Amino acid sequence: MPSLFSARFEEIAMPMLEVQMGVTVTLKVGAQATAAFTALVSDREYEAVELETGLQIKIASRDWLLPAASLVIGGSLVVPRAGCRIVEGSDEYEIVPIAGKPAVEKQEYRYLCHSQRVTT
Repeated sequence: MPSLFSARFEEIAMPMLEVQMGVTVTLKVGAQATAAFTALVSDREYEAVELETGLQIKIASRDWLLPAASLVIGGSLVVPRAGCRIVEGSDEYEIVPIAGKPAVEKQEYRYLCHSQRVTT
């Protein structure tokens, strides 16, 4: 059960953040897609070790906070997973694991999805 602070933050602050910093996207799961919704996005760089050479490398990722309640296809809630795609305008991003992190991390009311661009 979320704390009172988390519940209030989700109820009051998140809508303001989405208005100020959000982008309109859809989530594609196979051939189906959600209706457009607002997500928060950030460009991140992760460090990992290349298995073959042992060299430290940097991996660029676009991380998304997707509101769980907006992820509806055909009247049913869907859970994002590796291989799903996030579409922002003409850009498409595939949800993938990054640098040892899972592709999707569940938060109280949202999913944190790591992705890489597949089309522009």
